[in-house]
Amino acid sequence: MLEVKWQVLIVICIGIFMSTLDGSILNIANPTIARNMSISMQQVQWVVTAYMLVITATLLFFGKLGDQKGSSKIYTYGFLVFTIGSFFCSIASTLQFLVSARIFQAIGASMMMATGIGIVSNAFPAQERGKALGITGSVVGIGNMTGPSLGGLLVAKFSWPVIFLLNIPIGLVGFILATRYLPVDSLAPEQAPFDLQGNLLFALAATLLLLGLSQDTSINYNLFFLGFIFMLLFILAEKRQPYPLLNFHLFYIKNFTYGNIMAFLSYATQTAAIFLLPFYMDRVLHLSPATSGLIMTITPVTMALTAPLAGNLSDKIGAPRLTSAAFLLMSCGHIILSTLSTSYDLPRIALGLLLLGIGLGGFGSPNNSSILGSIPKEKAGYAGGFIATVRNFGFALGIATSVTTFTLLFNHKLQGLPYMLAYSGANTWVYRINAAICLLGLLLSVISSQHRQPVQNSYKNFDQPV
Repeated sequence: MLEVKWQVLIVICIGIFMSTLDGSILNIANPTIARNMSISMQQVQWVVTAYMLVITATLLFFGKLGDQKGSSKIYTYGFLVFTIGSFFCSIASTLQFLVSARIFQAIGASMMMATGIGIVSNAFPAQERGKALGITGSVVGIGNMTGPSLGGLLVAKFSWPVIFLLNIPIGLVGFILATRYLPVDSLAPEQAPFDLQGNLLFALAATLLLLGLSQDTSINYNLFFLGFIFMLLFILAEKRQPYPLLNFHLFYIKNFTYGNIMAFLSYATQTAAIFLLPFYMDRVLHLSPATSGLIMTITPVTMALTAPLAGNLSDKIGAPRLTSAAFLLMSCGHIILSTLSTSYDLPRIALGLLLLGIGLGGFGSPNNSSILGSIPKEKAGYAGGFIATVRNFGFALGIATSVTTFTLLFNHKLQGLPYMLAYSGANTWVYRINAAICLLGLLLSVISSQHRQPVQNSYKNFDQPV
């Protein structure tokens, strides 16, 4: 009979596998969905962006709800909601219906993302936390690794809705196992009221920011500015709340603050490769979905191998040196991908994706272990929700800005260049920008390393409620 901590880890990993499999399959299927529905890249991005947006807007809510009602209970029902949403996605015949179904699916994903990492963190002792989170990082890699190749084959042989049907048996098994094996949580001592105003302001700010970045029009610029204003209002309103959605006291912890800033920079740059590269292989190189899917497995395979090693190593040497090396490798990966041209150069694509995989796998586990190890256990649900919020907001903003930047550059270059040259030229600048952002992350990691404390006892015992 497995120890309780390993039973918990298995159940959480099933949810992680299901959600990452869904996302990675969809990335390969996006060009096919766009072609079948006769829509543009900017339109099909909302299948991904709307999903990320809803998750971003609700993660803190579900993280706090998990602290009050039980993270295990929220995670368990997240399985069920995600599975129902997947069914609706599989029967969608229009973009509007598909986006609506993805929004429903995102609620279930948010319930799991907000609570899963905290459940694992609480189930394992401090000296094994990095190893456990490394295993979850490996499962992320396995899900992402399985998705592109499996998705490529499924899209080539069947219609794209089948990619969502895969979630149904996995989700039902996960729901049954979670009901049976996840432990009853120790709840926060004070049952504070929900910050409805904070939730609404944050959701509105995030929505306006993403809408503002989605296209290059004066209306969208105004929406972006309005979103920025609402984000400032959210922060100001939270400072006056007795029970705020945003826990300002955690930001006094260097591990928490620097770790989340670096995570945002890392996640925002991932989407250039994950979202744009399949379109490049489809429209410029004219590769089949199966071939593109196989190539896209390079990054997640590398992540699956790197993440547990990095998690174990972080337990021994700490996070700063690992996060710095990870940012350097990610930057090199983006620089190599920025040199792709109109000709098929598999070694160059593979090397770029390989370096990205090592960097991403080497960053996540040490950084998350550093953040979670610096806070008390009763705040794990909130912190897990905050980490997932940063990740998904980074993903969503990364997709929106990458697609908008690419479209702007492509349309400009198309005025004087053939289609293929304009396409590859626009790709080049998107990857250069992402390489620069990773170098900024490297600089922050090096500068902050002297301020970040070991994971033990770095939390000040604040008395204010959260």
